[in-house]
Amino acid sequence: MGGVLIDLDLNRTLAEHFPPEYHQLILDKVFNSSDWRDMDAGRKRAEDFIPAILPQLPEETRPLLKEMISNFYPYMPPLRQMETVIERLKKSGYKVYLLSNATPRFFDVYQNYPALCMLDGYFISALYKLLKPQKEIYEAFCNKFGVKAEECFFIDDLPANIEGARKCGMQGFVFDTKDLAELENQLNALGVKF
Repeated sequence: MGGVLIDLDLNRTLAEHFPPEYHQLILDKVFNSSDWRDMDAGRKRAEDFIPAILPQLPEETRPLLKEMISNFYPYMPPLRQMETVIERLKKSGYKVYLLSNATPRFFDVYQNYPALCMLDGYFISALYKLLKPQKEIYEAFCNKFGVKAEECFFIDDLPANIEGARKCGMQGFVFDTKDLAELENQLNALGVKF
């Protein structure tokens, strides 16, 4: 989801809301922390993370960080160009699903993103206590939706997550440059015409 359907650009968000001298500290203590991954894996709730982490951060950053930890979605605008891709795929008869490292908060906000409203199903990591790129998350995804890994094409902005999908038998594409033409070329090469 982040980096493919919505713009998860932590550097942009930090630059827009915090002085530069705090950026690395916030990345380390919040967004790149094991606690953040634990929330995505369903092992920790924001309500537990916030009181533990805020005292470690500069006081002037705490109110906004508290809000961001509870709900980061308002800081991630949609990647509009992917709406067209999803529309075209669905009109051509393909199913499009979401497999994302995310918390259940997703279900409170996904309606705000047109691309997410077009999907055929959602697999949110925290509900299964799994994370990409663990092999088990891809297997659980296939089981949930009754699909075969070798018939899936997985798109992610992180190479490690694509590698995890490939180990499970899926084809994949690293969408780190947001190159829609290359994405379409990759799909066409596999016989996906849309």
